[in-house]
Amino acid sequence: MESKYEKVIGYILLVVGVVMILISVYFMFNVFTGTTTPPRLFNFPDIYITVSGEPTLILHGEEMNKIFAMIFWYLLMFFIMMAGGRIASLGINLIREIRVEVKK
Repeated sequence: MESKYEKVIGYILLVVGVVMILISVYFMFNVFTGTTTPPRLFNFPDIYITVSGEPTLILHGEEMNKIFAMIFWYLLMFFIMMAGGRIASLGINLIREIRVEVKK
């Protein structure tokens, strides 16, 4: 017989896991649609190459900052989403009954 506390904890874990998944999807959607910007973690300088004695700009540092910030943001949100899925799975395992039948 399962205790009520296990079911309550199971439902709490399920809700927490689903909320974590929804929040991470919401934040990823906002960053990739341009509504918000990811946190700035890197500060790369502009990349120049010297051609015929004159420096030529290859890539702006600000563009590299955006690319790497978005990659890091995606990885962080993916980790939070996977953790939410694992927490929700634990909640589901606590909620449902496990029946074992022994055959003779």
